[in-house]
Parts: sequence; structure tokens; C-alpha cells
Amino acid sequence: MKIDAEDKILAVLRQESKNIARYELFGVCRNAIFDLFTMLMVITNAAIEETSLEITSKSPIADTIFYHLNQKLTIEKIEEMLKHSVRRSAKLLKRRFGGRKFAIAIDFTEEMYYGDKSNPFVVGTKPKAGTYYAYRYLTTNIVVKGCRFFLFAYPFFKETDKLWLVNRALVFLEELGIQSYVILLDREFYTTDMVAMMGEKYRYIIPVRQDSKFENWVKRCGNLPALVSGWRLSNILHEEVETNLVILDEMKNNETHVYGYITNLPVEFYRTDPYVLSELYSRRWGIETSHRVEDNFRLKTTSKNGIVRYLFFAIGLLLYNLWVLINLLFCLDVLKFSIQIKVDEMKKIVAQVFNDFWDFVCSPERWFAFGLGGELQRRVFLVGEQLTDGLQVGMHAFKLQSKSSGI
Repeated sequence: MKIDAEDKILAVLRQESKNIARYELFGVCRNAIFDLFTMLMVITNAAIEETSLEITSKSPIADTIFYHLNQKLTIEKIEEMLKHSVRRSAKLLKRRFGGRKFAIAIDFTEEMYYGDKSNPFVVGTKPKAGTYYAYRYLTTNIVVKGCRFFLFAYPFFKETDKLWLVNRALVFLEELGIQSYVILLDREFYTTDMVAMMGEKYRYIIPVRQDSKFENWVKRCGNLPALVSGWRLSNILHEEVETNLVILDEMKNNETHVYGYITNLPVEFYRTDPYVLSELYSRRWGIETSHRVEDNFRLKTTSKNGIVRYLFFAIGLLLYNLWVLINLLFCLDVLKFSIQIKVDEMKKIVAQVFNDFWDFVCSPERWFAFGLGGELQRRVFLVGEQLTDGLQVGMHAFKLQSKSSGI
């Protein structure tokens, strides 16, 4: 029985990892040395290995791939590739969880940047690791225990895009049919326009900005916890919105820490126990955990092209989602979900998929058995021994990398 399950896991992983590479991201002419599937397979393997295209495939293969990426990629095409995969996965999520609603976390994640500060794809950020600049992405996650799943990701370029990006993410959630019982947002989303956009359609929890207005209300309330109905936010145009503010306190390091949340959840939900809001909001940290695991699928690159960086980021998310889905698919009791297949185990299987793929490409005699002689044969004779030599070098580098990583 166990062997049957392992065989099924292997089959699904192989199929789904190839599906990532089958997406028609852009067109490739018939005379191209490599087709799109081959290029995306190389990129996917580099992400699995947490290495670069140059190490995985060696030049001139990496140079050829970067040529196509720099010339043909667009943000919209990458976004649609990500959405295409998530649409397929959402069907499984809804089957496994039925009509269940989810806690959804919306947040930003960053990749630190070193280089020319005039790069239009980077933004200023808090100093970290010797730089003040980063590639920044808005991400949207399901944060159910054991099923922290990426639903949306998009590059962030300027502050005025924030509202537009959150709306874009919420519209896609509606398209998927993914329903939320609460949206968890960071303090930087504490704005009049954001609260107005959420309205009564979406339930939200957002940490309050602890400014002088908040401190004055803490003094006025006296005993905590406290509920302030009709809490007002206003913008520079003097437009106002109202919501509820819940002020809480807790002991940290023998000191009283006072904090609060704005929320439009029904008061009846938290009236008897306001600290349930803290418990709910703590689930947002699941998105941080997701990014730490997703780092295991992060392709290394020195490219300054923000569109290429977005593609590599998206590939990492898709591989992470694949890991979550495989565990979800083979978990018997979804309410007691636990990780059964570790990241390293999954990477080992997907790496073998890549290994088999290169063995196939490097062995022309196999093509004819599958009726693939015509097209592939034509490609090989276009470049002669250069292609075969390049693939052999790439395969050698892949095996060395696999041995060094214990795969």
C-alpha cells in the first residue's frame, strides 16, 4: 500500500513539475536552438537547485535563455502564467476544503538590491545587508495551518500602486471563488483609502498606527481592553472613513505593551474576548514562514532586469505551491493536516525529472521511438555538435551540483 502511494506521489510530482514548464510564456521561432519548454525546464531546475542558470546549464545555453527572457518577457505574461497555475490548484483546494472560508494574508516581500539606484524596478526600503534598495513584491496567501498557499504576486514599484495592487489581488480571489472570513494586513496598509476600499465587502484586521491620537485614546479609555466605535481615519483631501478600534495590552519582559487593531468584524465576534483578534492576526506570520520555505526554490541571479527577476520569483512560488499541494493531495485528514513530504524529498524527485529530460534530449536515438524525430532532428542539425557539447557540459554541471547538495 505504501509503495503504491509513493508511486502515485512520484507520478504526480513529475507531471506537475513539467506542467510548470509547458506554459506558453512567449513565442519561440521554429529555427531556435531551444524551444520554450526546454528553457523553462532549465529555469525550473536552477530554482530546485537554488543556483544560477550559468551553473546549471553553462554558456552558451544560459546566454541563449537570457537573450529570450530579456527580449520577450512582460510583467503581464508572467502574471498570467502565475494565475494559470493557481487557477488549476484552486480547484483542488476547494475540493479538499469544501466550502470553507480562509484567512488571507496580504503582505510585501523583498529581494535586496545592489547596483545602480536609477533601476526603475527597485524601491527604497529599510537598510538591510548593506543596502537601502530592493525588488519588492506584493503577495497574497492562504494562511490555514499546514496549507500556506500563494494565490497572487506582483512587483511593487511605487507607493501609489499599493491600493491598485491590493484591489487586483482581491479581484483575482473572486475569480478563483476563494472566499475569505478575514483579510490580514500589515500596518503599512493602515490608510483611509485602503479601509474605504475594503468597505463591508471584506472583513479585515489591521494594526493601528500608534501616533499621538492613539495614545490620547489609550489615556481616555483607562481600563483595557477597550472598544472605540466610530474610529475615524482621514486623508490629505480630508475624506474620512469610520471603523472600530480595539485597544489591547499585554505583558512583555515585565513591561505593559499597549497596541490595537482596526477591524470591521462584527463586535459580537470579539466582545467577550477581544484577544481573539490577536490570535487571528498572528496567523499572518504564516506568510513569513511561507517565504522562508519558498527561499528553498529561489533561483540565484545577478540580472538587473526586474521583469526577469519577477519570473524567477514566480517560478519559486509555483514550486513552493507544488510542494504544498502534493502534501495536501496525499493527506487523508485535511483537518489534521501535517507535512508528510519534506522539501528535500520533493526536490530530489523533481531533480530526477530534469535528469531524465536531459538524458532524453542528449540521446537522439530515443526520439524516433516516440515519433519525435522530425522536429527535434532538425533542431540538432541546425547547431551540429555545439548543441550536444553544450548539453553534455550542462548535464555534467548538474550532476556535480546534485552531488554537492546531497541529491
